[in-house]
Amino acid sequence: GTWGLDGFLKSVGVSRLERMAASRAPWPSWEFQQKGDAFTFVNHTCFGDLREEFEVGGPEYVMIDARKQRQTCRAFWEGSSLVVERCGPQGRFREERRVDPDGSLQFVLRGLEPGKNGSWGRVFRRK
Repeated sequence: GTWGLDGFLKSVGVSRLERMAASRAPWPSWEFQQKGDAFTFVNHTCFGDLREEFEVGGPEYVMIDARKQRQTCRAFWEGSSLVVERCGPQGRFREERRVDPDGSLQFVLRGLEPGKNGSWGRVFRRK
């Protein structure tokens, strides 16, 4: 399930109307390929597919989000978690992904700005 999304969106200044739309939008599906530390993520959303390619521990890279905004990102391992830190027009954020012992993907997004440091998460299960 999902936890904390509305509170997180509110903490980073998302309007009530946009939060309502987000809560009603279908959840995206994710595909990813991994070769060592090289990843390709494809996020299938109602706005179209978002593609992100990066190397964990590699150089900073630029990702274009669903709003067509540039985010400067860096990816690294922290224990068994894949961490991606992002900086864009809405601020600085940290994504954490890890596969738990049941094989489910645990996803957490945290704000890194003072006053915008909420978090939300979701558990994704394989189909």
